[in-house]
Amino acid sequence: QAAMRLKEKLAYMAVGGILVFVLQLSANSIVSDAGAQGGNALQGGGVKYLFTIDYPTGQKADYLAWVKSNADALQAPAELKGLTSYENYFGVSPNRFVEFEFGSMADAAKYFERDDLRPILDDVVNRAVNADVHVLKVRGDYAE
Repeated sequence: QAAMRLKEKLAYMAVGGILVFVLQLSANSIVSDAGAQGGNALQGGGVKYLFTIDYPTGQKADYLAWVKSNADALQAPAELKGLTSYENYFGVSPNRFVEFEFGSMADAAKYFERDDLRPILDDVVNRAVNADVHVLKVRGDYAE
């Protein structure tokens, strides 16, 4: 039975090694794709960060006042190509989508690392009951 346990451990180690190898290849591919862009805009228009937000019950007006008080600071940096918010038409979760558009992943990183924006971005979790972030690479699938 000890030999069987040893074989099981070796099999798990082999599977783990294969998974690490596959993850490393995937990461290298992603980095290579990003590096091939040379920091320029990605094909089809760049990178978008999509925040999904649910307001606390009865606090939509407070959230909107907070947004209005921070809109100029969020829109000022040169790294940002566009900032758009969308209200869920049906009023269900998520209540709001906020789209940050950048020319490259490097621009996005520079934007989100800014000391003047950090307190505002960190405060989002205090203004929402649910908040998620999705990072999207714009594709040209529907370009003419």
